Amino acid sequence: MEKTKKENMLQIKWRASLTYRIAISCFVLFCFIAVAMIGVFFFIRLKTLYSGYSDRAEDMVYRLSVEEELSKNEFPEEVIVKITLLSDGRTVYRVGNWSGQLPLLRFSLRKTGKGSLFFVKYDTTMFLSGENCKAVFVFEATDEWRTICSEAVQFILFFLLLLVLTAVICYFSAKTMLRPLGEMTKQVQELNIQNLHKARLNEEGTEDELKALAAEINRMLGRLDEAYEAQKQFVSEASHELRTPITVLQGYSSMLKRWGAEDKEILAESIDAIESESKSMQELVEKLLFLSRHERRRLPFHKERFDVSEIISELEKEMAYMAGEHRVVKVECEPMMLYGDKQALKQAVRVFLDNAVKYTAEGDTITLRCRKRPGACEIAVEDTGLGMQQKDLEGIFNRFFRSDAVRGKNIDGHGLGLSIARLIIDGHAGKISVRTQYTKGSCFTVTLPYERGV
Repeated sequence: MEKTKKENMLQIKWRASLTYRIAISCFVLFCFIAVAMIGVFFFIRLKTLYSGYSDRAEDMVYRLSVEEELSKNEFPEEVIVKITLLSDGRTVYRVGNWSGQLPLLRFSLRKTGKGSLFFVKYDTTMFLSGENCKAVFVFEATDEWRTICSEAVQFILFFLLLLVLTAVICYFSAKTMLRPLGEMTKQVQELNIQNLHKARLNEEGTEDELKALAAEINRMLGRLDEAYEAQKQFVSEASHELRTPITVLQGYSSMLKRWGAEDKEILAESIDAIESESKSMQELVEKLLFLSRHERRRLPFHKERFDVSEIISELEKEMAYMAGEHRVVKVECEPMMLYGDKQALKQAVRVFLDNAVKYTAEGDTITLRCRKRPGACEIAVEDTGLGMQQKDLEGIFNRFFRSDAVRGKNIDGHGLGLSIARLIIDGHAGKISVRTQYTKGSCFTVTLPYERGV
């Protein structure tokens, strides 16, 4: 069933194929060229024919002007001459007979009892017998016309033959050139989740745009593989983080089921633990939802102009109740207007403050400052806590990252706060810089432009 499905996906209707379209395009283009060439051929041949007869007519006009009158025997049998006065249209000279009106155009075909005859007309003005006259010359050029038509037929037959050969050559040339596309299609059909990390299109044997296309597709597959692996890792780490509170909840619920109804101490302990783990789980789920919205490009920012010093003062008051024995001191805060999402930026700065509280000993001081910089606002959170090693700086903004130095310590956290803070700062075209020394403390500095936002 799988094989049949793939074969059906690879089947393309002949008329819808690129090979057919290229061949037809070349065929149509060549037809236009052929028609244009035939038109140019007729134009040149008829112009040459007209030029020859016009020279003969001008010669007769000159002789009439000089000698006043020529014998009718001096004119060719196939010519008709009619000279009329411009003043009143009266005919003053006529040679030959023409039944009906003279042709209006330079070239004309006329059906007669002897077949179709071809005529060339030339008219000019002349001075005859002291009067301005109009002279019209009509030459029969049937033989020349038939010669031109015969040459045109040969020309058309040659072009038709050349047209067919060109279409065949274009078809097979296009088929040869597009063969790598068919191979690339088959290779793409064989791609799946299991072989995404190693399956790549063959770039050998081509040195044209198809090689560039294959290279770009391979780079795209590499990015997809990285994104898929990152997603798997994210799901695995999220599952691991959720497993711990779920295990705790199950353990305390089992304990309550056995002894909690009679033992008040166990009941109180279980209620406190369940409440604590529920809050932890709720916090983790909210952070995961925040990151999920960002992955789907649905992270909303409600930007407005506000004074940065307001959120710094609000955070100082909040941390006075939440920081416990820690002291959060606002040492510097200049009023300045910023364009951005006030609540989101407040959330980002709160992440740095929460981390400072977690990794700083009780009684230590956490410094919060906000000051102006050229074209930007700078917010800094500095502590004297655990600090970080240089090797940890590369991963602190990755999801679920926790350094080896804190894994053995009883410090709560999921490793998502700094990831969320970076997304918020990036969404405001800002930058985060970190200065740290192991066991001496850290300083997170956020730089935000006044006006520009992403």
